[in-house]
Formats: sequence, C-alpha cells, structure tokens
Amino acid sequence: MQERLHGIVRKLLAEGAIEYFIGYGQGFEPHNVAPCFVAQEDEVEKLVWGPLCAHNLSKYALRAREFDGKVGLLVKGCDARAIVELVKQHQIERDEIVVVGVPCQGQVDLRKLEEVLGLPLDVVKGVEDVGDDFLVTVGEEKQKVAKEQVLRDKCFYCKHPNSFEYDFTLGDVMPFSIDADKGEFALVEELEQLSLEERRAFWQKQFARCIRCNACREVCYACYCKECIFDSLAPRWIEKPPLVGENEIYHLIRALHLAGRCIDCGECERVCPMNIPLSLLFKKVQKDIAELFDYEAGMELDQVPPLIDFKLDDQDPFM
Repeated sequence: MQERLHGIVRKLLAEGAIEYFIGYGQGFEPHNVAPCFVAQEDEVEKLVWGPLCAHNLSKYALRAREFDGKVGLLVKGCDARAIVELVKQHQIERDEIVVVGVPCQGQVDLRKLEEVLGLPLDVVKGVEDVGDDFLVTVGEEKQKVAKEQVLRDKCFYCKHPNSFEYDFTLGDVMPFSIDADKGEFALVEELEQLSLEERRAFWQKQFARCIRCNACREVCYACYCKECIFDSLAPRWIEKPPLVGENEIYHLIRALHLAGRCIDCGECERVCPMNIPLSLLFKKVQKDIAELFDYEAGMELDQVPPLIDFKLDDQDPFM
C-alpha cells in the first residue's frame, strides 16, 4: 500500500497535477508519526502509512487556496467527512484538492498502548498491522497486542469510509469491523443518567485540569476562524488564566460552535496534554444533533448543518 502511495504521488507531482502533497512521515521517535509535506518527486519516499497515522490531515487542506496549483491529501475514511464539511462551509473548493483515500484497519491509541505494555513509549520501535493484532517492536523483541486493547475509541464505530468520492484510492476503502464492548453512545448515556448536579460536578472536575493550551482548538479541522472569539480583546469573553469557570466557558462554547460540524475525529482528545475526555463532550453533542435534527456531519454535500440554517416559515416566534 505504501508503494502504491509513492507511485500515485510521484506521478501527480511529475505531471504537475498537484503543487504539493500532504501525508504522513516518520516523526522524531520510532513510535511517532507526523504530518509530512512533499513538493518534489525525490521526497516521495518520506511518506509512510501504518497504524500510527492518527492525525486528521484535513486541517491542512485549509491552506490550499494560498497556492496556485492543487494540493494532494491522504485521507482516512473517517476523516474524509471533514473534507465534505469544509466544502459545504465554503472553506475549500473540492476541485482545489486531489484526495487519495487509504484503506484503514484501525489506528493505535498510544496512551492505551503504553498502559497495555506497562512500558514507556520510548522503548517502542515500531507497530505493524497483522490482521486481528498489532505487532509491536519493543527493543529487539516483537510481541502481539490484540487490536481491541489499543485501538482508538472511534475505530470501534467505523461507519462511512466509503461514502466519499475519492480521486484515487490505495485499495478498497471499506468500514473497519471489530466488536465493541459497548454501544457508540454508551458512556454518554451513563452520564445522562446522572443528576444535573452530578453531571456538572463531573465536568467541572475535568475542566479544572485544563491548562488552556489551545491544543484542542489548533488541531480541530473546523476551527478555521481568522480570529477566535477567545483571542478577542473587545469584547473580551474570557481571561488568560485557566480558571475553572473560564475553562468551562471555553469548552462549552467550542462544543456549541462545533455542533453539527464535529465528525468525531477525536483529535482534540488525542492532543490534550491533560487527558481530558473531550471526545465524550463532543459525543454528547453529536448524539443530540442526531436526535433533534436527524443530521450527521460530513455525509452529504447538499445537506446544510442544522445550526447554520433557517426557514422563513419557521414556527418559532423569534424568527
């Protein structure tokens, strides 16, 4: 699959079909994979693919308009929905990017892997996909780890990878199937059973750990405003110190802004240095949007997200 990727990108660059390509490359440590930008044919070999390619690269497609030529982008099926939303929200034009779809059999959650191994990640020299397991190289030894132990949570609910019209694919892009112990919204439903006071206490405890580093905002594909309201000085919505009340405002406003646009890529939680369960918050929003508006983000180009739409004959009097 990696060789096919190299061949496609090399051909696109040679023909001048794209100005540069965004994919994955080896990071600063063996267990680390990072976004990789390739502009020359002799750089194509830098591109890699495997179970450590967690990043949603759609964020980088936002820069496509800064270049005269087209931009190539490697996209997992789950992240392709972000492209749909960016096109719908007029942030990119579909014909500005060449989308290469990659069949994905699940991505590793490095925090889970570290816990299962009982060892620091710096001893991990590589991870390979071998069917129902991952083959992890630790030092000079290799050991199998069952996928269900270390998969990212979203991988258990892979549903729509083949709903997107890719320009190229590295194989058959099909839903990844693995049994999940619980339903997709099980944790949300558990929280919903708590009283209002208990739910508030739960989230206040989580938000109290937030250091307001803005990593969740910076990695989010849908945070594309030229100036974030949280950086505005007039009016000033929140102060700089990460106080609990201010953190609560920060995260709840972000959740509201992303309602109907969040594709559950989980990037916010992946990059959070304090391990705040942000995916749980956005899973709640996703569940409510589905129940209230029968809408799922990133599915249809002609479907307008519910919270940015209105009808002149709306029965609500405020309209």
